Amino acid sequence: MNPPPMGRAEVPKPKPKPDPNQPRQNRNRPGNDSSGRGRQQGGRGRQQGGRGRQQGGGRRDQPRRERPEQLKGENWARVVEHDVTTGVVTALSENGMKCCRLKVKASEMLPHNHRLYIGTDASRRVEVTGILGMAHADKMSNMARQDLPVVVELFVTEHAQYFVDEFYNKAGPISLKQHSYELLPDVGPVKARNMVKAREGVGVFASMDELNSLAKIRGPDLLAQRFVEEINDPALQPRLIDLLLPVTA
Repeated sequence: MNPPPMGRAEVPKPKPKPDPNQPRQNRNRPGNDSSGRGRQQGGRGRQQGGRGRQQGGGRRDQPRRERPEQLKGENWARVVEHDVTTGVVTALSENGMKCCRLKVKASEMLPHNHRLYIGTDASRRVEVTGILGMAHADKMSNMARQDLPVVVELFVTEHAQYFVDEFYNKAGPISLKQHSYELLPDVGPVKARNMVKAREGVGVFASMDELNSLAKIRGPDLLAQRFVEEINDPALQPRLIDLLLPVTA
């Protein structure tokens, strides 16, 4: 006997290729899970990128591994502003009057003019945990810019005798038409000549008080104003900061 007839097995028909003339939005059907997953993964990638940017922003307040070149040879700095919430201090170095940003341990507000050790001896860094970098005057907060002249004047007042001896008693003509005293704010040729006459009358000023009394000026305030002008304008010449600092007495 012949075997019973067998029907042909059905061969699956190939799926039709998408019509290139059909709009792209119609090709992807709602049931296509792969496109949805791609969009979700893309969203997660953007979220992760956002977190990365946030983390990158936080790294700006991490101490630098290398000491900024501008602070080479600096051991002490004075507090200008202390942001307790971030633990960041804007400070003024003593040797060259360079503005810098420091990370500190203190949880309570550090007062203006408070001295902080920023030298290379780690055992003496009892308050500063690291140097964040330099602080440019035009990027400091309004409060820091307002307090900077106060801190500079306090520094000059503390070393009043040094600045009397090294500047007010030694200052001479810069040129045939200008005296060194004229570098001070609001001191013109007439005022400068009166200051010179006051000095000649006593030989040298014995103290800042004598200078203020005889020359009728406020010595620490005028010198501090000049220093602040030079801090705010690095191109200002001549620079009394470079000529008079660091304080050696």
